[in-house]
Amino acid sequence: MDWVEIFSVFLVSHLAGDFLVQSDWQATHKAGGLGRDHVARTALLNHTATYGLCFLPALIWISAERSLGIAIAAAALVVAPHLIQDDGRLITTYARRVKGLISAPGGLMVALDQSFHVVALFLAALILAA
Repeated sequence: MDWVEIFSVFLVSHLAGDFLVQSDWQATHKAGGLGRDHVARTALLNHTATYGLCFLPALIWISAERSLGIAIAAAALVVAPHLIQDDGRLITTYARRVKGLISAPGGLMVALDQSFHVVALFLAALILAA
């Protein structure tokens, strides 16, 4: 397994998890889900669970090619950053402090969010291929 194969499978799994199966309710209520808001936490955790399930074929493949332990590590490398990123507060802080945005249009925030997700998946693929 090389990083390109892993990254490709992760990218397809990500698209399924973030766009095909994420509900509108999850998408609109997950912001701040690592805070104290029960509704936001429920939305974020539900999204993270369904997102993670979309990686199941990839994790089965990794388990068959490498080991169950590596597959479990892969799951953590994929799901943990996604959970943190989809809370939204770090990306919003980045947009304000690094990009200097005062009010970010929705499309730009989606692009930033997706860019961070792709970079995280790329790094996970590199780590797993090492």
